[in-house]
Formats: sequence, structure tokens, C-alpha cells
Amino acid sequence: MPGGVQIVSVITKESAEAMKIAEGKEISAVIKASHVMLAIDCEAC
Repeated sequence: MPGGVQIVSVITKESAEAMKIAEGKEISAVIKASHVMLAIDCEAC
């Protein structure tokens, strides 16, 4: 993403295998959720 921003998600191993997702592979995501949690690295503040 622009500016080095990263979005991280947790999915099951089975889902990653089914979607052929591998570490370092660039993917796109559509986010649809009623509850989203955001966090920042306080050391970078």
C-alpha cells in the first residue's frame, strides 16, 4: 500500500491453502464488517 502501510489479517491455514495465499504474495481484500479493531505501534508515536 502507499506509504508502506500494511493491513494484517488472521485466517485459517485451510483458507490460505484454498485461496493459494502464500507469505509475501500481494493480494487485494474487500473489508465488510460491523466491528473493526484498529491499533498502532506506540513505539512509533
